[in-house]
Amino acid sequence: MDSELLTRAKKDIPLYFQDFKVFWDSTTAEYTDEELTNCYATSLIFKNWLICLNHIGINNFDELLKEIHEDINSSFFHSYFGHYRSSHMHLRSVIELSLQFIYFYQHEVEYQRWREADFRIKHEELTKYLTKHPRLKTNPTKNLIEDISKNWRNFSKYIHAEAPKHFQTNLESAQTKQISKADFGIWKTDFLKTGYQINKLFLLFFKADINTFPYLNRELLLHNMKNQDLDELGIKS
Repeated sequence: MDSELLTRAKKDIPLYFQDFKVFWDSTTAEYTDEELTNCYATSLIFKNWLICLNHIGINNFDELLKEIHEDINSSFFHSYFGHYRSSHMHLRSVIELSLQFIYFYQHEVEYQRWREADFRIKHEELTKYLTKHPRLKTNPTKNLIEDISKNWRNFSKYIHAEAPKHFQTNLESAQTKQISKADFGIWKTDFLKTGYQINKLFLLFFKADINTFPYLNRELLLHNMKNQDLDELGIKS
């Protein structure tokens, strides 16, 4: 049996690479230069948040920020293989870990307990906390947090497979083994929206520190921001 399985594995596994290459090439062709620039910039947001926060002396959340970067980056590259369900799962994790980061930033005891797997906070508690936080309550963030929660609930459907329409195998692209503009478009919209909303939340939370960030890293964080949001942050476009 082992010999037969090994023979099959060596024959079958390279076929997956061919499927991946088809999606990779099709996805590459699907992007406009502007879209690719914006998506790639989004994949780098949390790596640059790590650098910026380290620059102002905040370095005890490195592994949490690295994991958020891993999630957003994984979502980006899973999409190149047409793995849109997995891509959405990673986006949900981006939201969860990002909201926890803001909470833990001023809750050292809970953070240490969480690191030891002895603390858990529900999403509803996090969002309630954020809407009342002194750093955020002076800003019109209630709608932003509600929108983030709406996306979190939507992405949760992919994790829990609440209906067959959220199955990877029921996607048009999975059935045809070719990229689907509709499947790709849904992921791309959700990816950019998630990156934008969480980045905006972070920028509002650390608003007082933005001008102390290293210039190039700061510019990356502001790359996709709309003029209206830059005005809200007190930054001239």
